[in-house]
Parts: sequence; C-alpha cells; structure tokens
Amino acid sequence: RALQELNISDPDLERSLSYQIGIGVQQLISRQNPDGGWGYWPGQESSPFITAYVLWGLNSADALGYPVSIDNRNRAADYLNNTFIAPSDAVNNWQLNEMAFTHYVLAAMDRGDAGRMSTLYDGRERLAVYGKAFLALAMHSMDPSDPRVQTLMDDLAGAVNLTAAGASWREDAIDFMTLGSDTRSTAIALAAFTQIRPDGPILPNVVRWLMSARSAGVWATTQENAWSIIALTDYMVQTGELAADYAWQATLNDSELGSGAFDSTNILDSTTLRTAITDLLRDQANLLRIRRDNDSGQLYYTTYLAYNLDALAVAPLDRGIVVDRRFSLNGATVSSASVGDIISVTVTIVAPTDLYHVMVETPIPAGVEPVDPNLSAVSPDFYGPPELTPVNPTQTGWGVWTPSFTDYRDDKVTLFATYLPAGAYEYTFLARASLPGEFRVLPVHGEMMYFPEVWGRSAGALFTVRR
Repeated sequence: RALQELNISDPDLERSLSYQIGIGVQQLISRQNPDGGWGYWPGQESSPFITAYVLWGLNSADALGYPVSIDNRNRAADYLNNTFIAPSDAVNNWQLNEMAFTHYVLAAMDRGDAGRMSTLYDGRERLAVYGKAFLALAMHSMDPSDPRVQTLMDDLAGAVNLTAAGASWREDAIDFMTLGSDTRSTAIALAAFTQIRPDGPILPNVVRWLMSARSAGVWATTQENAWSIIALTDYMVQTGELAADYAWQATLNDSELGSGAFDSTNILDSTTLRTAITDLLRDQANLLRIRRDNDSGQLYYTTYLAYNLDALAVAPLDRGIVVDRRFSLNGATVSSASVGDIISVTVTIVAPTDLYHVMVETPIPAGVEPVDPNLSAVSPDFYGPPELTPVNPTQTGWGVWTPSFTDYRDDKVTLFATYLPAGAYEYTFLARASLPGEFRVLPVHGEMMYFPEVWGRSAGALFTVRR
C-alpha cells in the first residue's frame, strides 16, 4: 500500500511482498473457524478483535489486487455483527474500544451500521484514545459531514500531550485484550487526523514523536509497527514530504562520519554510519551534528548504541516477570552431558500479577537440539508438548487456561500464552546433546509481547557436551 500510494517503484521489494502477502492470505483463510472468525492461535476460539484485525487485512489485500473470496470476508463480517452488545451492557471499557475498531473495519467494506455507531457515540466518555479515533474514522467513512466526527476529533485534540519530544497520546489504562499501547494509540490518532483534519497543526509534532519512539529503527510491537507505518504513509501522501532534494553531512566530535544527497532517484536509500565504542570520548560528551542544505522533503535519522556481553556476565533481572532455567539428567541438575544424552530443560515462570500475551523464550546450548514432539520421527509416546505445571497446584487461577502455542527452533523453544494467571509455573521440554564442546547459553527471556515494559530474564549459563 505504501509503495502504491507514494508512487515508489521497487521491483525487488514488490516481488517479495507479493509472495509474502499471497502466502499470508492463504494461511489466514485456512485458519478461519467454522463460525467465520479467527482466534489468537490456530484452532482457538474466535475473538472479535482478532477477527476484525484479520478481516481488515484481507480487505486491504483484496483492494491491492490480491483476490480474497468475498464469501470468507462476508462470513467474518457476519460473525462480527453477531458479537455487538449494547454499550451499557459492556462490563469492561476495552469491549467498547473493540466495537469501535469493528465499526471501522465494517464501514470500510460498506457494511457499517450507523445506528450502532450512534449508540456507541453516546457512550464515548468510556472510549480510549484509539477507540475514539476508530469511531471517528468509521463515522467519517459513513458521512464526512457528520458533526459528531468533529466532536470526537475535538476530544482527541484536547487530550494530546505536548513535550520536548513531540506530541503524543497516553491512555488512562492499557487495553491488553486488544494489544494496546500508548504508541499504537498515538499512531491510530495520527491516522484519524491525517484523514479527517490533515491540516492539523499538531501533526508534524506527532510524526516527530512517533519517529523518536523507535528503538534500533523499529517500534516495540507488531501492532505499533503496523499502525505507525499506516499512519506515516497517509501523512507522507498528504504532505508530499518525499519530494526531497538536499545534501546532508554528519559529523562526530567535528570529524566527518559521512555525507551525501537525496533526491527522487534515491529516496528509498538509507545510509548506515558506524563508529566503534573505543573511538568515543569517555570523559566528556560526544557531539553528533547532522546538517542539511535546504528544507525540501524531510530527513529522518536514528542513533543507538549496540554492544554485546558475555552470556556469563548477564545477571537475572525482574521487570514484572521472573524466569529461571535448569538442565537435568536422570533427575539430577547438571551443567554437562554426553553426546546422545536426552536432557530435560525446565523453565520456572513467576507471574506476580495476571499477564496477557506472554512469550517465554528459552535458548539452549549450541551443541544441543530440542526434541520436537510435532515431528513424525518422534514417537507420540516419547513425550508430549511442554505443559505448564503450577509449582503450587492450589494457586488461584490454575486450570482456567492452557498454553496457546509452542514454537520449536534449532536454538530455542518459545512458549506463548494468551493469558497467564498470577502464580508460579514450570514447563519442561527435552533436548538431545549432539555436538561436543563448551557452550555459553543466552538467558531465558520472558515478556508481555504487546507491553514489553513488563519483562524478565534469567542469568546466562555455561554448558558442556562431552564426547
């Protein structure tokens, strides 16, 4: 979409995207549930939010020339229409925001319901920032002259936060059930302003804040990346900022790092400049200057510091999740094994509070490979998929959920859980020692995928595989 709307030609990228979109559409269609919806993971109960998100993606793919059966899309729309409830019956505010997003998706495929939108509008004081933005976009799609659209936009304009870093929105509470974050809400609000009030004076500052919210060139979650790219694409179409024609220069401590020029022939190019940590000043501030010679187009840059630690130097850390790992052989904890041994890898997870959309990534030694029970070569009697077992079987919440998905890779096993009640848990998987040597093992890492500020890691480890 970005390539088409910005009139950018990149044949290699277009071929790659075409292939990936084609495969993605096929996978999504194959995972549609009989009721027309989709769950977070294959085979899971349908979720209105995930269904609306998938339907939005399929509609977008179809509009871009990747045919998607209208029958599959209509079945999804029918499912969504059956999930609406009266706003007054919604116990949780996230349900109202979910309905706002559903209205946005259905309105975009000409299946909007003006009556239901009006009812939701009447309860707008319970909507989050992103809920108001989606409802404004949905109502604007139905009737651009509807004065209620401007009321919603006024509410958004009044809630913006202005700081030295730019303009952004902060939610009163994060909707974990709809994968929310302040960055995503800011991107969605920007999309609403770009479409409804494209001349809004705060827009350049919102763009500046979004660009500064990246880390190493990307945003923190897939949701933040998707909505930021969408909003920024719309913004660039409106402003024409890709009409660049300028020269630039970067210096560090008055020594040139690099220089060049941008115009319509190389607008997609980027330049990476690096300097070694050993070349930086240690006893005073390092001065980085970036200059350009005129105001045509925009110049964006990202600076970050990257360094690697020895795995054994990494200490455990708790930022809302506690994780630990142990290797065992024949019931005893070990730090070494012989080639051919089957090792048990047990990960302990402590959740001080209820957590949502949890990922626990467990690296294994380079000389060891996980035994994947999903492979046909592994007997189903050998062992089943890892199961989370409560350390205290009577703890509150146990039994109301199961792990959502387990992913086996050569170097790690990753467990996903849509919902993890507060408590302490263990899960165990098997691995086979296959290559002799002494190996440093990266820490276990756990996080809430859509709120990565909540995370934890174990210590690194040393593991030896003997001949």
